Amino acid sequence: MKFPSDSDSTGPEPGRDSAGRTESDKTAQGVATGQPRDADVGGADAETGGADTGTGRAEAGPTHSARRLRIDADSPFAEAAQVFAASDQAQLSALDVSAELFFNETVENLRLYNPHPGQPYAHATIAETVRRYHRERRSSTAAKRKKRKSKLPSFPRFRLDQTFYGWVHELSQAEDIAEFTTVLGATTARAYVQITSAMTLVHGLPKFFARCVAGEFTIEHVHATAHACRDVKFENLPLVDDYLAQRRADITIETFKKSLGMKIAVLEPLEERVEEASKRRRVDITTTPDGTAYLTLAGPAPELQACYLRIAAFARAIRSGNIAAFSDQLEPGTAIDDDRGIDALMFDILTRTIPQLSIQVTSTDTTTGVTSTRDIPLNVPAEQTMTPAAVVNAVQEGVIGARVGSAGVGGTDTDEDASEPEVVLTMPTHEQWLDSQAKMITTVPFLTLTGSAELSGTFSDGSPIPAETARRVARHAKSWTRILTDPATGTPVDAKAATYQIPENVRQTLIAKWQACTIPGCTRRAETTEIDHVVPFDHDHPADGGLTRFGNLHPLCKMHHQAKTDRKYSVRMNRAGFVQYVFRHGLSAEVAAGDHPINAAHAKVFEELQRQAGPTSDPPKSTTRPAGERWHGDKQTSEECPGPAAADGQAGWVKNTPMLGGRSTENENEWIWDSGGPPPF
Repeated sequence: MKFPSDSDSTGPEPGRDSAGRTESDKTAQGVATGQPRDADVGGADAETGGADTGTGRAEAGPTHSARRLRIDADSPFAEAAQVFAASDQAQLSALDVSAELFFNETVENLRLYNPHPGQPYAHATIAETVRRYHRERRSSTAAKRKKRKSKLPSFPRFRLDQTFYGWVHELSQAEDIAEFTTVLGATTARAYVQITSAMTLVHGLPKFFARCVAGEFTIEHVHATAHACRDVKFENLPLVDDYLAQRRADITIETFKKSLGMKIAVLEPLEERVEEASKRRRVDITTTPDGTAYLTLAGPAPELQACYLRIAAFARAIRSGNIAAFSDQLEPGTAIDDDRGIDALMFDILTRTIPQLSIQVTSTDTTTGVTSTRDIPLNVPAEQTMTPAAVVNAVQEGVIGARVGSAGVGGTDTDEDASEPEVVLTMPTHEQWLDSQAKMITTVPFLTLTGSAELSGTFSDGSPIPAETARRVARHAKSWTRILTDPATGTPVDAKAATYQIPENVRQTLIAKWQACTIPGCTRRAETTEIDHVVPFDHDHPADGGLTRFGNLHPLCKMHHQAKTDRKYSVRMNRAGFVQYVFRHGLSAEVAAGDHPINAAHAKVFEELQRQAGPTSDPPKSTTRPAGERWHGDKQTSEECPGPAAADGQAGWVKNTPMLGGRSTENENEWIWDSGGPPPF
């Protein structure tokens, strides 16, 4: 695999084939395509630069250093891991072949001149072409001609604002795609995905692709990266590649995807990407032979986030029996008695023509206290506008119909009482309910908030949002939480708490740090999870351990929290920012909080603004003072005021009191000199 070089020499370059490789690269890749490298977990951490505190272990078996995963040799997962690795390598080879085939067809269709017939078309890499473009733009015309003669041709049909999604669709031929679909046995759309992913990875992200071939990332990371970068401009692809070449290979795919999305948001104006996503907004449906179907909505994230939160809030209100928001739709004494889960409720809400839901209820007479249930079907078309009188008539007809139905089948009063009635509720849309139920947690960089930068904000799940949208959301926020972050990685670093109950500022910081349930594979949002004490809190002796502090807390969803409590697996936090899971089949994994490229970029912008501001113009304070001159804060003991008394804006002596001194003074005759100036803050 050919890495983009740091320099772009004007001398002759070795020829590259359609995958951008020299003959020596092919030899090197032949070694790299073997099994994942064996390395002990005690290796250096590439992102933080610090050595792993874990000690080397003697047990044999495959290790996965970059992903911080270890499997014991006698674990049933040991052999499976080798099979999965081989499968990944096969799929990577398929991507490599796909890129080579399509590139060769493109070169032939464009009728590009090849000075060495019979050999692969030699060309400059994307990174080399970008550097060359910027350098030649600043050079003279004569220098451009000279360099053009001594260099390989640029990447075919290169434009700074081109993307591989556009490049593939622009240069593809219908007959070539038909051949791909025939061999793949896939649809035309799937063939385009395969080709776009292959070109993006092999030509746009060669450093990252080499790490994947070396076994540092799984095929899931590969697919996620290809999808995220298909619309990244050629100009920015080398920067994304440099980031991925150094990034820690997290075991959690969600953490990886969110950090990559933030990095792309830093490099490219998110407003443009949201606008492009808006142009492509669509609704797709895919049916399966078993009778189920998948409905996919694609479009700008802010709108879909808001839609999801509204539906989830409606479902949670039903699930928790919170009828306060529906008091105008339910009779007094009615309680929600519905056993559907959140996911089922959200599905039933979304599939109605309007946001309403038929739920099971139990009715209690508020006068007699008698509880009764009746099956009251409301056969009212969703699109029909009903007056209050019509609704009452529909309910009465439903009651009569339910009674007649029970009598017709030999039912009794007991049978009628045991039936499960249904009432249709419509989602509240007034602002007060939405504010209290569909809370949206948004993190906004300080300089973006003040208008000094245009860095993107992020939702609680890590997805970026345009700066202007983030400012608009922040203007309507009911509460603010300051979050301190590591300037290098952007990861939240600390928050304070001293009791078992988690303070809101600590909870918000944990949400911003982890973004989701920490167990590998779980995608439950952090704001809907529980906060777990890694070392259990000792209620009888709080000082003995399990303190509520940042280094002992992480989010776990209710299911995985209960499994941890039941000792189905163990959780440790041997060092800050890393949670280690030890499972019962000899498998252990260390999960790290993701980096936050937006926050890291914010720290750099902040530092640059400070550098531009330069030193302050205030003269340095003298460390010496003339004899007899008093400074603010000087003290003197005296029964009487030792001199002029302080007044508004005038220097003088003032009696030292607990309010001024911050504590009780042992000497009640102590006086303090007040310079009369404004407070130093």
